[in-house]
Amino acid sequence: MSTESQIIANRRNALKSTGPRTSEGKAAVSQNAVKHGLLTRRDVISSESQADFDLYRDQLLDELDPASPMESMLAERIVSLSWRLKRVCRIQNQAIDALNAAHTSNPLTKLTQSLLLKGNLSAVGGSSNPAPELALGRLAIKDFSNARVLERLLMYERRIEHSLYKTILELQRLNLIRKMNMER
Repeated sequence: MSTESQIIANRRNALKSTGPRTSEGKAAVSQNAVKHGLLTRRDVISSESQADFDLYRDQLLDELDPASPMESMLAERIVSLSWRLKRVCRIQNQAIDALNAAHTSNPLTKLTQSLLLKGNLSAVGGSSNPAPELALGRLAIKDFSNARVLERLLMYERRIEHSLYKTILELQRLNLIRKMNMER
């Protein structure tokens, strides 16, 4: 049980830590949990181009041609899931390249291996300036604590694929119902 002096000290400390107050600070801390971007609510993460996403979105929505609010919602979900599926493939490739770079560069010493396992990913690739094109892969390795990173990425890929295919089937079902109703 806490003593009275500990309770008072805790209350004093709580007054000092109120979190961010400016909109810039709040926006910055809202991204603290974003690591690899597979579970984010946002479609585009900082390592991706908003213009590329917008072009992809427009092309896919043109092809899906939603005709009702429900079809539009499903079409937007298909865009988001398919974009995320592209991201997981890119992360898998980068993780493989980062792991390969760690194993094919100079023979790893015990120290380098332990740094890799502890998450000091600057050791990946054997230099202090790791290749920036492998950033998502290194983040995934770090986020998954190097433990079966490829297995976990495959698990995310399967989940995203499953959701994508279910959403596509539902959109196709609604399209079919709409077309059948139009023929009557």
